[in-house]
Amino acid sequence: MTKKEEFVLKDSPEEFIEAAGVEPKGRSYDAAYEMKPGAVRIDDVLLGTKLACVAITDDEEGTLAKVEKMNPWHTEALTIITGSKEEAHKSLTHILENHFDLKLDKIMDLTGWSGGHPIDTQGFIAHNDDIIVVSFRCTTSAMDWMTNFAAASSEWELEEDLAQGHSGWGSSFEGHLFSGKPRVHTGFYNNILQTIPVLEEFVDPLLALDQPPKKLYVTGHSLGAGLSTMASCYFLQKYNWKDMPHKFINISAGTPRSCKKEMAELVEKQLAELRPLDKAVVCRVVMNEDVVTQVPLGYVHIGKLVFLTEDGHVLVGPKCDDSHIIDEGEMKELCKTNPALDAIAASDEGEEDDGESLTEYEAKMKKMPRLFRDHCPDFYLAPLVKLYNREHE
Repeated sequence: MTKKEEFVLKDSPEEFIEAAGVEPKGRSYDAAYEMKPGAVRIDDVLLGTKLACVAITDDEEGTLAKVEKMNPWHTEALTIITGSKEEAHKSLTHILENHFDLKLDKIMDLTGWSGGHPIDTQGFIAHNDDIIVVSFRCTTSAMDWMTNFAAASSEWELEEDLAQGHSGWGSSFEGHLFSGKPRVHTGFYNNILQTIPVLEEFVDPLLALDQPPKKLYVTGHSLGAGLSTMASCYFLQKYNWKDMPHKFINISAGTPRSCKKEMAELVEKQLAELRPLDKAVVCRVVMNEDVVTQVPLGYVHIGKLVFLTEDGHVLVGPKCDDSHIIDEGEMKELCKTNPALDAIAASDEGEEDDGESLTEYEAKMKKMPRLFRDHCPDFYLAPLVKLYNREHE
């Protein structure tokens, strides 16, 4: 398949950088950088993405079978993780124990209304001697969609809002002009407010100062990714990670925007202090043209971008605006005035997929618009597994 576009990266050929005429940003994943303090590591990214995918199931019999009727990609993702469809349909407890060596502590299932706000959060908490996991489930219900669409913002007033269990009936209308307080996505925020008491009960004891060093992974895909971002804001503000033996890691896949600019700046300031100490990594994984990562408007992302290209490359921190992406047509124009680029363009050419070797599932997915297909969890896992296997050969 012909490579559709080139990113202007720090590790791009010098001729290409010079011809593009923009300052390069980001690079292809390189294991040489992964041991630096605060670096993005493929082990963490793949593990976090897998744990995000696993949150789709629980210990009720037939949960995955119900989900796959409308969303077969979840079964595909769990098949990649567990090695077979039979294993994919096993209980959450079984999958965590046998494929991650994790003990399930709590299946989260919070549904209802609080202060006029829809609540529908599922996921799990698990741990072993080395890691703690808080993983949030993606969109699976009408209530989930109500959370997604509750896209007005509310002030982050954690102490007050925890006391009442919600952000307030009119929180979306308050504080826009004069308060100066950081603001976040109302739907995600109210669901995390309901979840925090569960986190305090099951996660706090594992993060005690007298506990052996652990990594806390907070993960999620889609809606679960938005909730993981809110949970990350909570964990980063609650604990003094500088003085703790533990490390914080947030891996979110297909992440919707959830923070207003002021909140994002607050979090990024904390991360800038923690990264050199190797105490925190926050990264959002984006597959190609995944439309969910581009909404809602008026919000911004937090953390380092890990971008998965259509042809399976893993890029860390690339610039995704038009000036840093050279498409096939632009590449041909550059080659006319820069003959040295001909070799680069030629190296991207390959055979087109004729579709004859596609499975029934792959054929169906190929017909799906790319904006939505790129959001599916199995599409996130495939390039990460490939890179991980290559790095660990």
